[in-house]
Amino acid sequence: MVVTKTEINIAPKVIDASEVRQLKELSTEKLIVWIIGKSNELGIRLTREDVVLECWAVNPDKHSLRGYPQYLCSHTVLKRLSDMKGKRGVLSGPGKFGYSLTEVGKIVYADLKGLIREEAVLPSSRRVTHDHSISDMDEAPYRRLKKTPAYEKLREGHPEQMVEMDFLYFYGINWHTKATLVHGRLKNVNTVVSTFSQKDPLLKEVHQLLNNKYANVREKLLKGGEIKHV
Repeated sequence: MVVTKTEINIAPKVIDASEVRQLKELSTEKLIVWIIGKSNELGIRLTREDVVLECWAVNPDKHSLRGYPQYLCSHTVLKRLSDMKGKRGVLSGPGKFGYSLTEVGKIVYADLKGLIREEAVLPSSRRVTHDHSISDMDEAPYRRLKKTPAYEKLREGHPEQMVEMDFLYFYGINWHTKATLVHGRLKNVNTVVSTFSQKDPLLKEVHQLLNNKYANVREKLLKGGEIKHV
C-alpha cells in the first residue's frame, strides 16, 4: 500500500504528541504493542490499516518508502503484525476489525509504559551497543526486572531485606491475580531470566533467591490460594 500524506489525515488517534519523541526510538514491534495497548485502554478498535497509519504518523521516515517520507509503505508494519499475531503470540483478533494484546503482549506493554513514563527509552544515537542476538521483545521486560526492588536490594548487597512484596512485584502479580495468569507471568519472567542469565548473573541470582525464599507463596498462587495477612 502506497499513499501520500496529502491524500489522508494522518493525525494519530491514540498517541499524544508528548509521547512521539520517545516512541520514535522504539522498534516497529514495540511501537505496534504500544499502539494496540493504548487503543485497548481507550476503547478504540484499530484495524491493520489504522495501525499502519499510526506507525507512519509517529515515524514517517521509518514507515515510508526509503528516501521518500511523503509516501507511506505498509510492508514492514503488516509483516510485523502477521508475525506478532502468529509465532510471536503477542496480538490476537482479526486485523479487519481490530487487535487486542495477549497476556504476553500486555506484559510487554506494561513494561513499555514504565519506560515511557520515566523517559527511559534510549535515543537512537545510543543504540550502538544493542545486542542483536537478543529478542527485541525481551528488552523491555528485562529492563523492568533490573528496576525491581529485589534486583536493587541484591545489587546493593542487602538480600536479607527482600520481602514477599518483592517476589510479587518481580513477577508482576498479586494475591488477586487468577491462577491461570500467574502461571503465564511466571513462565514469561522465567524465560526472560533464562535468556539473560549469562549476560546478567545478578538477575539469575535474584530469581533463585526469590523462588527459594517464597516457594510456598508461588505454590499457593498457582493453586489459586490466598494468604490472609494480619
